[in-house]
Amino acid sequence: MSPMLIAPEPAAPSFRWVRTAAVLAGAGLRPGTSRRAAVCGAARLLTALGIRVRVQAPLVAWPRVRPGSPGLLVVADSRSDLAHLALATAVPGAVAVPGRRPGRSARALRLPVLPVTADAITAALRAGTTVTVRPGADGRLPTAGFEAAAAVGAAVCPVAVRSRPGPGSTVVELHLLPEVAGAAGDAAALAEGARRALAALSSR
Repeated sequence: MSPMLIAPEPAAPSFRWVRTAAVLAGAGLRPGTSRRAAVCGAARLLTALGIRVRVQAPLVAWPRVRPGSPGLLVVADSRSDLAHLALATAVPGAVAVPGRRPGRSARALRLPVLPVTADAITAALRAGTTVTVRPGADGRLPTAGFEAAAAVGAAVCPVAVRSRPGPGSTVVELHLLPEVAGAAGDAAALAEGARRALAALSSR
């Protein structure tokens, strides 16, 4: 698969402030805390950091996840911790991370994560859970996500993450792009379709 350029990380204060804000926002929640509580914590943490999330809907709505249907494979182009938090507030489901190790603030908030393996992502998608995959340290999107989507017939929906500094705050924009079309069941074609969609937004 062709290399995927990683989106610039959203601007944020130093980690000392991230950690402090996380404590104030109720981080360190006990295992078993509801996803709703974790997502509310992520939203409070972003607010404490002076970061607003703006979601731009796709021109064509993403497919709905219905009972008995697979979840969506959401493909984001940023692996930053703040992107993880922003995605958690806007896109329901779990984020696939290497070794189940999200960033520190995401870990503290107990945001739902999965290992980046085809088996784990396949099981989650088949159960109707939406899964977000992001570039690895090498800048490439994980093939495991596309293999899983192809195996269960899940829709692949790209998200371009962009940050824009503003007076007194930073805006993290989540551009929800239309579902990758015409490549059902073909992992390589799904990956290429997602790559092209994200690259097209980057070139604007």
